[in-house]
Amino acid sequence: MRQVTFSLTVLITIFASFAFLYGAEHFGIQVYGGAWLDSEETTFMREKGGGDGYCYRTGDSVKKVIAFYQKHPGVTSMGSDETGGMFLKEEDGHTVYIKVASPWQPAKGGEMKKDTIISIVKE
Repeated sequence: MRQVTFSLTVLITIFASFAFLYGAEHFGIQVYGGAWLDSEETTFMREKGGGDGYCYRTGDSVKKVIAFYQKHPGVTSMGSDETGGMFLKEEDGHTVYIKVASPWQPAKGGEMKKDTIISIVKE
């Protein structure tokens, strides 16, 4: 029984570390900690926006998320205020844009969302 418990613990630890490794960044940009992938917004952006990117959401404030990206190495702020901000990073001949916003409206319409959305897009 101990071996089974130990084996399961090892497997869970391995899978959790894979999620951390593969979900931690895109295009050299670290994803804000605690943010979760919004698959619907990501799919819409890729299909209609023409860029390669990801959309994440967090319950944290815009101010807190902007402070995080202002400290990110190589990222340049293009301006921000209490409702959002835009950043860019030149990476391997491409430009990576980071957009932070709250409130925001889903791409397909509907009610305004009060959490914070983070878009990371490579052009």
